[in-house]
Amino acid sequence: MRNQFFFIGTEAELIKVFPVIMDCQKEGNICHIIASGQNDLRRNRILDYIHLNGKYVELSKEAEIVKSAVGLFAWFGRTWLRAKGIIEEHFNRTELSGANMVVHGDTVSTYMGALIGRRFHMRVCHVEAGLRSHHLLNPFPEEIDRILTSRIARLHFAPGHEAVENLNRARGRVVDTQYNTILDSLRISKQMDVVTKHLKGVVSQDYFVFVMHRQENLMDKDFVNEVMRQVEQLVCYRKCVIILHKITENVLADMGWLQRIKKVSGFILFPRMDYFDFMKLLEGAKFIVTDGGSNQEELYYMGKPCLIMRKTTERQEGIGQNARLFGGEVGEIGRFAKSYASYQCDAVVGNCSPSSIIARELGK
Repeated sequence: MRNQFFFIGTEAELIKVFPVIMDCQKEGNICHIIASGQNDLRRNRILDYIHLNGKYVELSKEAEIVKSAVGLFAWFGRTWLRAKGIIEEHFNRTELSGANMVVHGDTVSTYMGALIGRRFHMRVCHVEAGLRSHHLLNPFPEEIDRILTSRIARLHFAPGHEAVENLNRARGRVVDTQYNTILDSLRISKQMDVVTKHLKGVVSQDYFVFVMHRQENLMDKDFVNEVMRQVEQLVCYRKCVIILHKITENVLADMGWLQRIKKVSGFILFPRMDYFDFMKLLEGAKFIVTDGGSNQEELYYMGKPCLIMRKTTERQEGIGQNARLFGGEVGEIGRFAKSYASYQCDAVVGNCSPSSIIARELGK
């Protein structure tokens, strides 16, 4: 039995990696999670679902992070400095040296995991490798995180031809997983029961979903005001489900928007919800307006119309098919709401399991 280490920082990473962990365990491996603490993963239903057969080690607590760019980088430094001691408390050098350290995506935790893997002489394996916007500071810091992680990784799992091509100068082995592992996550989500209160009553209604949680959007007060005015106009025609990430809730409250929309019956407000339930919410929506990169991928596989509130994206899934970039023009929200039906596509079924491809490679 081989030890496989998964370095996970955010819920989004856990969502995309858990099918890989499950397949690795089926292959007879012992899987350990080293959580950076960027998000509190222990509350997530996924951890119970995967029945982790190894250790779960936490390097910090989410409550320690000051919710700002400066606070995030300060947390990175503190966590990096104490990571070595914490990991050595739980694992010996024999277990670590030469083992696989699997990191995912493009967060600061992705790069932290790669650095820690190299520090312990592990083989760094990057899932969802090779995505590029080709704009160094947009999205920030994701594009930089991906580039730096690719320089350390020696096993690159790239979801499709374009991602593979972006890694043509990378050191080590590049494996084409054909699809993103989110495809496997979505397959599993269809089997899960709803646990969010009142959600069953909402998904039977006529609604669209609005998600805005990126700091660069929320820090621009003029932008937030323009977007919210556009969304407010749309609730005259159908209900709007808003997902309130904590940072979103705080900004809308400070600007007076939270109190305002709570008085309008067309708005339905949910806190950030369980992943499996969120997928059911997206499935029932007429269309989605979001600034989330992972949402773009999920909606591509669903074939759901979505407007991406970003000027650039490192992900090409769905662009020009079910998805459109708004390009910084807030008026696109209203225009998209009128033409969303033309963006409806068939769901992507996929003829393979990207997670199984990764698990087999990790076991070699």
